[in-house]
Amino acid sequence: MVKSDDVKKSSADKVLKVLDLFTEDAPAWTVEMIIKELDATRATAYRYVKALSDAGLLAPGAGSSYVLGPRIIQLDRQIQHSDPLLQIAVPLLEGENSPLIGAKSISSFYGDQVLSVFVERCDPDIYLTMERGRVFPLIYGAPSRIILAYLPPYQMKNFYIANATEVAKARLGETWEDFRTSMRLLRKQGYCMGSEMNRTVIGVSAPIFHEKSTVSASLSYIRRSDITSEAQKAELAALVVAAAGRISQQLIAYKPEDGRPGPVFTTPRLTV
Repeated sequence: MVKSDDVKKSSADKVLKVLDLFTEDAPAWTVEMIIKELDATRATAYRYVKALSDAGLLAPGAGSSYVLGPRIIQLDRQIQHSDPLLQIAVPLLEGENSPLIGAKSISSFYGDQVLSVFVERCDPDIYLTMERGRVFPLIYGAPSRIILAYLPPYQMKNFYIANATEVAKARLGETWEDFRTSMRLLRKQGYCMGSEMNRTVIGVSAPIFHEKSTVSASLSYIRRSDITSEAQKAELAALVVAAAGRISQQLIAYKPEDGRPGPVFTTPRLTV
């Protein structure tokens, strides 16, 4: 017998899959398109679209289509003004004024993706592909890989099983043991350095923790490759590790103000 909670969870998952259809490449969807893409009945598709529209998450577009709704803008503003990670990290980063830092970014982990939630340019001549709201695979780039390296063993193993081919292509290991060794070396180093996302810059990323051993984000310092020496790379790594450590320390020690309940830092989970 199917439990009612399971049915509710299944329905919620299906509604959220409708939202997942809306991307930069496919920003508008008709109900007919949704029916075809999700293999849903007409009644089900209309019900999901109505629920999302009533919540402001979808809005009518041109040609009987739907687009992402204004509630998302409201939620984004709320995140920028109330997310504990940003409330703690951004003021701290304002004091990071080393001339070595060409740009600063914070990336947050959810599902099997890493999302850029904060980007600040310090060098006006630096070229960045990273911007707020851009999503990257968990295996792609220094901001993602340093988070991957600090996942609990069972999550890391699940990730490897689901992405063994991509792991091998990224030269992180031909086997689970090889991959685990690569991640262990990253943890020992405490940071990840690379230029995979943009060859014109060098990025150094360090983990951010909201509990002593629970990673949920990464901090990156970025600098133009053509003006960066090996010694400066080491200095940049030391700076980002120290700053990420201070952010983590404040997140872990966070206390609610005015007697209000404190924020809940949920442990990110892989979807695999």
